[in-house]
Amino acid sequence: MEDAEAQSRLRLRAGITVGVVAAALPLVGLISLLLRRQFDPHLENYRLHFVLFGLVGAVAFVLGFAAGESANRRGDARVLLLSLAFMATGGFMSLHALGTQGVLFEREHAGFKVAIPVGLLVSAAFAAGSAFVDARPGWAPLVIRHRTLLRAGVLVAMAGWLAWTVADLPPLSGPNSEAARGTLLTALAVAGTIVFAISAARYWVIFRDRLTLLPLAVVACFVLLSEALVGVAVTGERTWHASWWEWHGLIVTAYLLIGFAAYREWRDERFRHLYLPTTRQRNQEVSVLFSDLAGFTSFAERSDTSEVAAMLNSYFGIAAPLITAEFGGEVEKFIGDGVVAVFNGRGDQPDHATRAAGAALGLQQAFGSLSERHPDWPRLRVGVNTGQVVLRELGGHGHVAYPMVGDTINTGSRLEALAPVGGVLIGAETYERLPEDTVVEPRSGLQVKGKDEAVDAYVLVACPSC
Repeated sequence: MEDAEAQSRLRLRAGITVGVVAAALPLVGLISLLLRRQFDPHLENYRLHFVLFGLVGAVAFVLGFAAGESANRRGDARVLLLSLAFMATGGFMSLHALGTQGVLFEREHAGFKVAIPVGLLVSAAFAAGSAFVDARPGWAPLVIRHRTLLRAGVLVAMAGWLAWTVADLPPLSGPNSEAARGTLLTALAVAGTIVFAISAARYWVIFRDRLTLLPLAVVACFVLLSEALVGVAVTGERTWHASWWEWHGLIVTAYLLIGFAAYREWRDERFRHLYLPTTRQRNQEVSVLFSDLAGFTSFAERSDTSEVAAMLNSYFGIAAPLITAEFGGEVEKFIGDGVVAVFNGRGDQPDHATRAAGAALGLQQAFGSLSERHPDWPRLRVGVNTGQVVLRELGGHGHVAYPMVGDTINTGSRLEALAPVGGVLIGAETYERLPEDTVVEPRSGLQVKGKDEAVDAYVLVACPSC
């Protein structure tokens, strides 16, 4: 046992050593070029610049977008902010490539020349946010609530920089303007270098005891981007020289590392090793909706298989978009002829009970119209309940699930079983959170399977404000 632990520690130290050397080598090469400028040859190739950095920028942007989708699905603020950092770097690198002289534009524009340092500075701000978002309990929920605004902000910044650059507005009024050279560019580079270095150190502190490939790749990425900004600060106006190409290459290397690490992860949860502890397990107040088709078993026995499939397709085809698009819920799963949906799963829907009630009534209305055209099809019944649940990550490489468990879920399922056919039965906690104009019919003292005490519930008749 001791030998195994010793070997494990030895492998960890060797891995750390290799990582440090790999991260430091580009900077060593850059310094060597700066100290001996006679070995800093001039290489001017506009088309190579346009294709290479346009492609890498697009890849980094798409990688960031993919990470953002993963973060959005799980409600993870750390990965969301990291995705915005990737998008900012990739987007502004694409703008830099777009402005390559002689390809799409006949002359140089200052905004295109400095687009990468500006993008890296924006990226550094998001990188720092991802590194420190767990420092205060309220920061992560705040980020998730404003995730759409943050993502839109990156896109608006890119579009604004493009418009400002093309319009040649001050201080981007020419290729040799102060914005494209001198102290301003150096100040941007120094600020970004420091922020990326601090972010890398923070990630190392967070993940050093469970250092897998992806967190290590993020640390290396931040170090390489920090080194790239060192190159920006010290190469000055030596455009098209080897040292100028090198700091561009550091950015390429950084995102190749991230892309490779993400590729090696399980495809359904590529970024889960970066998730916050509160994403992996947390208490959450939610409203849960259960629905199924009364009499489905007998209908399936007497009907042709294709007719059963067509009926289920119509049912799920109505339920999924209504729950998700119209009321902002998440379809947790389909179970046979049943649907399970959750509202406020990411903690950003304070009106989750109203949303769930509205979705339940909307389902009944939509499926009622469908039943009028197919009177032999089974009818729908829906149960809604509100309360605390525990969300916990289960599984590992190959399959990971994030189920919600607790009495709220169990009671919601039982309420659905007791709901009138064609109706909606809601729990007392749900009813207390609905608008005053809600119309219900009380169902007091219901005996629910698995519970010793009777449960008060309400048949939801109408909810004009839902």
